[in-house]
Amino acid sequence: MSTDNYISTLKPNFKAGAYDLGTIPAYQYKGSLKAEIKAGNVTAAQAVDALEDMLAIREFEEMIVKLRTGAYESCRGYDYRGPTHVSIGQEATAVGCCSAMRHDDFITSTHRGHGDSLAKGCVAIRGMGEAELRARVPGCAAKGAALVEAALEDHVYRAIAELFGKEDGYCKGRGGGMHIADFKAGHLGANAIVGGGVPIATGSAMSSRYFRSGKVTCCFAGDGAYANGVVLESLNWAAMGQFTDRAYAAKPFGLPIVYAVINNHYGFTGRIDGEVAGVSCVARRAAGFADNNMHAEVVNGMDILACMDAMRRAAEICRKGKGPVLLEFDTYRNYGHSLGDPRFEYRSKEEEAEWKAVDPVAKFERQVLDAGCITPKKLAALKAKVADRNARMAAKAAWSKDPDPADVIRYMYTDTREDAVPAAFAKPRTAGEMPAVKRTDDGQMTYKDAIKEALIEEMLRDSRVVQWGEDIAEYGGAFKVTKGLTEAFGRDRVFNAPISEACICGTAVGAAMTGMRPVVELMYMDFGLMASDQISNQAAKWHYMSGANIEVPVVYRASVGGGKGYGGQHSQTLESMFAHIPGLYVAYPATPADAKGMLKSAIRDNNPVMFVESQIMYNMKGPVPQGEYLTPLGKADVKREGTQVTLVTWGPMLYDALKAADMLAADGISAEVVDIRSLVPLDMETILASVRKTGRCVVASHCVGIGSFTGEIASRIMAEAFDSLDAPVLRVGAKDGIAPQAYSLEDAFLPHAQDIVAAVKGM
Repeated sequence: MSTDNYISTLKPNFKAGAYDLGTIPAYQYKGSLKAEIKAGNVTAAQAVDALEDMLAIREFEEMIVKLRTGAYESCRGYDYRGPTHVSIGQEATAVGCCSAMRHDDFITSTHRGHGDSLAKGCVAIRGMGEAELRARVPGCAAKGAALVEAALEDHVYRAIAELFGKEDGYCKGRGGGMHIADFKAGHLGANAIVGGGVPIATGSAMSSRYFRSGKVTCCFAGDGAYANGVVLESLNWAAMGQFTDRAYAAKPFGLPIVYAVINNHYGFTGRIDGEVAGVSCVARRAAGFADNNMHAEVVNGMDILACMDAMRRAAEICRKGKGPVLLEFDTYRNYGHSLGDPRFEYRSKEEEAEWKAVDPVAKFERQVLDAGCITPKKLAALKAKVADRNARMAAKAAWSKDPDPADVIRYMYTDTREDAVPAAFAKPRTAGEMPAVKRTDDGQMTYKDAIKEALIEEMLRDSRVVQWGEDIAEYGGAFKVTKGLTEAFGRDRVFNAPISEACICGTAVGAAMTGMRPVVELMYMDFGLMASDQISNQAAKWHYMSGANIEVPVVYRASVGGGKGYGGQHSQTLESMFAHIPGLYVAYPATPADAKGMLKSAIRDNNPVMFVESQIMYNMKGPVPQGEYLTPLGKADVKREGTQVTLVTWGPMLYDALKAADMLAADGISAEVVDIRSLVPLDMETILASVRKTGRCVVASHCVGIGSFTGEIASRIMAEAFDSLDAPVLRVGAKDGIAPQAYSLEDAFLPHAQDIVAAVKGM
């Protein structure tokens, strides 16, 4: 990676010309199974394995259809209540793509992802060594092929168990069919948010690039996703020049990701073709993101050999550092969006019949027979084996253990931390001198420099700590917090992101799932609303939805602008909103010392953390201890002792509370000030201990009153310390309105020390 600052030398050039957008090949594959075997691309045994996997997917999906009508014999009497997004007709894309990859590569999938999950697991199991297989089926005495078969059977069982919401499921029933994942097989999760997994896949490819692991990510997403904002952001992200331009990277290497567009021609009822899009094929989108069109190609998704061929070539491109690649697989879903979808209201029976005539399973069966890979008798036996295995595993799953209701919120958070850095990451290389962090002779430093010092120390400690965000590289971010870090650590570890908040936050999820410890910056907390799906539905939920099979150690640094006259879209104090999202920690330090110690703790924690920083405090100074120290998350701090009233607060309102305490003291009222420091986890013990001592409480913050976390604290105090109260708990916050830009109005909008004093005296 280059250690020199990249300073732009662009010159005006308006010479007349034209841009050639190139061509996108379509349906180029003309091979056959016999030809593939002869060329050494596929063996006869691999062809039979692929057929078995396609049959397994078809049997699994037809089971779901039958379950809805009670016609699946082995589960008769079982009341199935899960999702019904079947992928019958799309088997070639799942098996073709997965079988053409390495067994340890990654995939992400969609709400219609049972087939992808089965295919990835089967391929991974066949590629595993004995130790890995025995870890999947502990206690199994089988060896060789029998051990593989036992693992495949267990794979089908655990997939069905997850579909049924059972404790033995891959995600312990917490995710269900729309969120099924098998992280040990490289399956990073199906996603019920259309397009929600695309930035996660992009982040996992960033991790592979950073660690040079050689792994490729296949991102399965439907045609409907490619009208989604975060998906288009992800394509732009993956194709960024800074991954391959030598001005930015000493070792240029493109993102190793294949965007596999599963174009089954319908979103729900709307269709890409001639209705909700203006392009003739989804692959054309690639022309908008890379000069090489992302090696885009349209593939016959009903032909498993065409799918294998395309994915084999795409994976090779990625492993050579020439990614990303976009492949559009033209396929069809035989059923509607779900089994409750009256599909003939928007498509004809004639259309459906024509697609069924090119059924991928039937087509490949004929090729396997024609190539002599299997005899008709053995094919019949294979079909019987697949059906019997599914029926037995379905019956086993149907009557297996349900999750214990007492564990309903178990796995919401992890209690693990990265207290010891693995040796491979414990000695990070640096690219230059560390930036100066100013500390006065009496040990004081600004809030901003305290954050910078925490970042420097953690990046020197652990090479997995990587930062990205808008303008954070040479420029140092809008508030100069990261100034000098790119020069110190190189652009592999501190780099600029596009103005794509959702992708900034989503790629961090995928990167965190696959070994990195990202610290990403939201320039303003307001922009977190644009990224809320990736923060709230992805980062916050995957530990729980996976049944604690994955952790997401990511820190979102978000600045809050209230008090600087930035108006309604740059001044919101939104920590209350994110505190309402289970699975996410929310921290808001108010002093430089806490800012440093809490950020270090956040980076080492294995939960996702929303780390809130107030811009009006960036230049405030305070004492910060020298050297290594941590301030725990979820531990409040009594900043001032008192006996007659408790002032509970966080963020910049702490200083108003301390000022209010001085004003009250002048009137003979002793106020105790409690800085909660973290909204989640919330240290109620310290708050309650103070309130039980003083008998009165005011909760104050910069949040607007409506929906504020001040209400949560007040409610819990009244529920848990009611007998100790001498008056109702009161709240102080900003007006229930939109932050104005005019100074006079903003001053009236925000709360002040006088408001706290008035509330106390009103008691």
